[in-house]
Amino acid sequence: MGNETFRLQSMIPRAIAPALTAALLLAAVNSEDLTPPGGRLKTVIGGVITVKDFESTVTLNMQKAGVTGLSVAILNDGKVVYTRQFGWKDKDAGTKLDDTTAFAGASLSKTVFAYLVMVLVEEGLINLDKPIHQYLAKPLPEYPGYADLAGDSRYRAITARMVLSHTSGLPNLRSASKDGRLRIQFEPGSRFGYSGEGFQLLQMVVESVTHNDLETIAQEKVFIPFGMAHTSYVWREAFATNVAAPHNEFEWAADPDRPAIAHAGGSLTTTAHDYVRFLAGILTAKGGRRQSMENMLTPVIRINSRRMFDAGSQAGTGANDTIHLSWGLGWGLFETPHGRAFFHTGHSSSAQNYTVVYRKHGIGIVLLSNSANFESVAPEIVAAGIGDHYSPFDWLGYFPFDPAKRKPAPPRRIVIQVTAEVIAPYAGKYQIGQGGPVVFIKAEGGRLYASDDGKSWDEVYAESQSMFFAKGRDLAITFKKDSNGMVTHMEIISGGTTISARRIE
Repeated sequence: MGNETFRLQSMIPRAIAPALTAALLLAAVNSEDLTPPGGRLKTVIGGVITVKDFESTVTLNMQKAGVTGLSVAILNDGKVVYTRQFGWKDKDAGTKLDDTTAFAGASLSKTVFAYLVMVLVEEGLINLDKPIHQYLAKPLPEYPGYADLAGDSRYRAITARMVLSHTSGLPNLRSASKDGRLRIQFEPGSRFGYSGEGFQLLQMVVESVTHNDLETIAQEKVFIPFGMAHTSYVWREAFATNVAAPHNEFEWAADPDRPAIAHAGGSLTTTAHDYVRFLAGILTAKGGRRQSMENMLTPVIRINSRRMFDAGSQAGTGANDTIHLSWGLGWGLFETPHGRAFFHTGHSSSAQNYTVVYRKHGIGIVLLSNSANFESVAPEIVAAGIGDHYSPFDWLGYFPFDPAKRKPAPPRRIVIQVTAEVIAPYAGKYQIGQGGPVVFIKAEGGRLYASDDGKSWDEVYAESQSMFFAKGRDLAITFKKDSNGMVTHMEIISGGTTISARRIE
């Protein structure tokens, strides 16, 4: 159901890429963990750290914070020198991670998309400063999902540069608004406001000008050239045998997301080894591509917001002035006495990631986790691995681990067996409010599945004859019947909130 706990948001249908990637994934040779010669890693402050000490720091921090699994990859001098996996792929099942275990990339998806857009700029298909509505065959409000913008002409000013630098004025997710409608929040280009919706819009433009779907274009322009055989914007069955299950704060495993539709803002599935190859490609770009990377990593907008997702507030802060915190095209940027760096976070309910690279030294780190607890110890691990003490973790909302705030685990829900005859009547479409988002329920093989788009499905498990829940997630669904025994609506319970959805089909 997406990277959020339960994402109730209208989506634009996307073509599913051909089976090209599946063949690559099945044929790919498993890579192995790497350890640098001499067992030492370079740091951005000019020293070294032993692999033994780094791994000890990782292990201790994972244990204290309850980080279930972590995959690490490190660059020195622009080359991949270290990869290693720590912990569990699925703690409930007792399975361990390996170097080809695929993780949910979450918002690291945006960095790959930004690179792809820069390639299309080189090819003359996209102009960063041309209003992107001009690439479309009809006015933007006439496209599915964009009717809300019909009365706001400011959408005509939005460019690809604004989208990639998060200055488009569009919100992060329309579903976060009270009524689920899409609105422009401020004058495009005027300030920073992190926006997944902007990336969704630019994806539509990219697919229009290339006459292809995002997954196919990304395979051609990024994944295949960089040898990223275990990376995709859409779910591949080849992932199923080696995917990291997301784990909540109590280290309970959930079913992994299986995105059927490519989303530039958050559907990437990848490995740390694949993603670090992508970073190495940015650092070692040659010719015209090198200039494109320079443009991508040049500041577009200075940032003075208190937090990354503080778009609604006009109040600024000088807390990050010393590092000149800014955003380029797809990447966060900062400056230190040890050189300039680019970074990005990736966050979903039970999977958290971080990457940062210091350009001058060619030193960087990729951290992919399948844990809701990773961010609380990310600063210690980043500092231990590459000597970085400047990443803006406070601005990102990475709150330090505090044992006093750890909650006791509630009783775990117990799955019961129900018959196919009990499940079958629940199948159908359910709508929230009048004209609101639609939730799809299907019964198949004696099991029940839920979806917010009718394409990507998550299994929900029976706790009673009428209540079902998603494993490892704060999500339950209760089906309601009338006096004649007909299913009339369902209640979605998440985060202490109950939302009613009436059955429409």
